[in-house]
Amino acid sequence: MVSSAARTATTRTVTDINRTAVLDALSEHGPLSRAGLRRLTGLSSATIDRLCAALLEEQLVVRAGVERSSGGGRPTTLLRFAGERRVIVTAEVTASGPRGMLMGLDGSRSDRLERATATDADPTVRLDALLDLVADLVARASAAGRTCLGIAVVVPGVVDGEGRVSNSAELGWQQLDVGSIVGHRFDLPTLVENDANAIAFGEWSHGAGDGVQSLVAVVLGVGVGAGIVSDGALVRGARSGAGEIGYLVADRTAFGRVFTRQGDLESRIGAVPERYDGAGAPVDAVGLLAAAAEGDARAAELAAELLDHLAFAVIALTTVIDPAVVVLHGRLPSDGGWVVRQLEQRLAGRIPFPPTILRSGLGTDAALAGVGELMARRTKGSVYLA
Repeated sequence: MVSSAARTATTRTVTDINRTAVLDALSEHGPLSRAGLRRLTGLSSATIDRLCAALLEEQLVVRAGVERSSGGGRPTTLLRFAGERRVIVTAEVTASGPRGMLMGLDGSRSDRLERATATDADPTVRLDALLDLVADLVARASAAGRTCLGIAVVVPGVVDGEGRVSNSAELGWQQLDVGSIVGHRFDLPTLVENDANAIAFGEWSHGAGDGVQSLVAVVLGVGVGAGIVSDGALVRGARSGAGEIGYLVADRTAFGRVFTRQGDLESRIGAVPERYDGAGAPVDAVGLLAAAAEGDARAAELAAELLDHLAFAVIALTTVIDPAVVVLHGRLPSDGGWVVRQLEQRLAGRIPFPPTILRSGLGTDAALAGVGELMARRTKGSVYLA
């Protein structure tokens, strides 16, 4: 027998649900009048008035001007969700040092900061620089009267669900519990995410892939990696290793080698630019691709090989994940459209459903926006129901 209590809700539960409905409506459709909120939520006038009074007092909602009546009556006050008053501290750690910003629940971005470190800096120095930058951003949020909801950190390398960086060759971090260190230092909820995952989520939620259900971000940096969003959720894998496309095997000769720091595909992509001997001698992939786009014959020959390897990775991802969009991010030449066209030619006629290939819509903000959005979604419920 099921007790009647299991089928009922307390007054507090109903209030929480109604608060969420009002804040969601303002976040997605605002600014709105109280009448507009009634139409969107179906709540009564008395309920809307009571909730809006409480939310205004909590400064979760603020007044945003007036709306004149079409019938000549009194103008009505418009309300909006004050997402900018609740912020996430975001930070991205790279070989050249950490950088970060404050990201509001409304998607606003402000207070950008950077800390430089030497490319050969000690791993401890890198951690100290991160903590220093986060402390500065937390202080800025407090000085501006903004509530800091949490800290979100992006790192290159494998990160587990507890925020432990198991392997980041670029930073020299091995089995470093970054999430616990940052969380305990500042007594705030902390999220640590792999850079490719954060970029993919940023492009899916705010960038080139906004509006699609599935997306893959292919990231060209020191190596090559990918972040995967499927049906609106990040795909991390059983050991947080999903998207490590640098370890794809290009052909059977790979079985004669053992790969530790770099996988087969990543090592092949990295080796191609080293064979270029043209004027100016670019030593990395972006320089090679730029020279090829400008008509350098020798660069074009090598760039074709590099793009073939990159196309292998895109084809492998596409045939397994079937994303609507593949976003290219990272170290690309200024004429990124040329790279897109080259990849499109390689995919055409070789896979059943070629994805739309796009350049990054957020650029250098992609990782910070992505990890900030992930943290915002994690904390949103506690903000709404405070």
